[in-house]
Amino acid sequence: MTVTKLFLIGNLTAPSTWVALIIAFVLSYIAIRLKFGKQRANRFGDAIFYVIIIWKLSVLITDFKIVINAPFALLYFNGGLVGFILGLSFVGFRTWLDWRKRRIDKDMLVALFIGAVSVQAIFQVMMVLLNEGSLFARVGTAVVFLSLLVFIWYNLEQSASHIVMLSLLFIAAHVFAAAIQPKGLMNPPLLVTVLIGLFFAVLFLKEPIEQTEGGQAG
Repeated sequence: MTVTKLFLIGNLTAPSTWVALIIAFVLSYIAIRLKFGKQRANRFGDAIFYVIIIWKLSVLITDFKIVINAPFALLYFNGGLVGFILGLSFVGFRTWLDWRKRRIDKDMLVALFIGAVSVQAIFQVMMVLLNEGSLFARVGTAVVFLSLLVFIWYNLEQSASHIVMLSLLFIAAHVFAAAIQPKGLMNPPLLVTVLIGLFFAVLFLKEPIEQTEGGQAG
C-alpha cells in the first residue's frame, strides 16, 4: 500500500511503514512465543534484531557521504530496500548454515517460516489501516493477507512438501494482492515475499547434512 500518513514519535517523524513494521514484529513474536515456546521465539527475535540493525547501519553503504557529514543521520535514515535485503540475506545465510549443520531442527525452521509469513501479513493489514487509498485495494489486501495468515497457521505440518507448498502459496497470495494495489507488482514488499518464500521452499527441499559422532559431515 502507498504511504499517505506520517506519525510523530517523540522528535522523530516516522512513516506509516515503520509503525506497521514495529507492530508486525511485536505481534508476530508474541504469536511465535505462544505457539512454539521461548527458545524458538528467541531465535525469531534474533532474526528480527539482525534485520533491523543491518537495515539501519547499511546507510553507511548506501549514503556514506551523508553519514560522514552528519553522523546523526544514522538515527533518521536507513539503507532502504538494499539494506533490508542485506539484513534478510544475513539471516538467511545464518539459518541455512545452521540447518545444513543440524544446529536447528525442523520445528525451529517452521517457526521461522510462520514468523516471516506473520510479519508480512500483519504489516500489510496495518498498512491498510494506517493509510488512505482505494477501498477496493484496501479491503482486498486485508482479506487476502488475513485469509493467508489463518490458512497457514491452521495448516502447519512438518512434512517438507507441505511447507514448500505453503511457501509458494505465500508468494502467490502476495502477487494477487499486489496486482490490486496502487504500485502493482513493482513494489518492495512483494520482492521481500518472493525472496522469503523461495528461500524456505528451497530449504525444505534439501535435507540437512548428516553429522557423524565426531561432528564431521557424513
